[in-house]
Amino acid sequence: MAGLLKPEPSKMLIGALRDRFPDMPIHVHTHDTAGAGVAAMLACAEAGADVVDVAVDSMAGMTSQPSMGAMVACAKGTKLDTGIALEKVYDYSEYWEVARGLYAPFDCTATMKSGNADVYENEIPGGQYTNLHFQVSPAPPPRWDHRTPTLHFQAHSMGLGHKFKEVKKSYTEANRLLGDLIKRRDWPSARRNRARAHDA
Repeated sequence: MAGLLKPEPSKMLIGALRDRFPDMPIHVHTHDTAGAGVAAMLACAEAGADVVDVAVDSMAGMTSQPSMGAMVACAKGTKLDTGIALEKVYDYSEYWEVARGLYAPFDCTATMKSGNADVYENEIPGGQYTNLHFQVSPAPPPRWDHRTPTLHFQAHSMGLGHKFKEVKKSYTEANRLLGDLIKRRDWPSARRNRARAHDA
């Protein structure tokens, strides 16, 4: 959920699952917080996943899912070709781009401007990352939203935006103090956690 999947561990994980359970459907969900989501989902599909989650382009990336358009384009002409016309993806994306504008004051892009690979260190799940970022960022002045006739007060409540790096570091430290709780992990880390549990 934190968007920790990387291409090579994805191949290993899905390949092992496919070998062990050849007839079981495999459905993979991840977030694109670090920006490696499309590469990881392609690796999952190549290794035998039946379904990989994506988001329409205008809603994709960062703490959302990888881009549908990028997946369709990258798979085109390969054994993974979806048969989906890119023009249809563009039309679909355009519709949701307008809809997304209506929710702009509450969108992660109000505080986040790009993906961030430090998620591999802090392991903050996608939705929690976005919510935490909103909570610690400084509140901008109220503004009139021309798309909907309401006055929006963005709830960037704690005013710690300039210390978000420290907040994420504290999250990492708390995770380690609590035993590095298992989330979706890369194989070497998962082996380390299993060995740690076995030795306890």
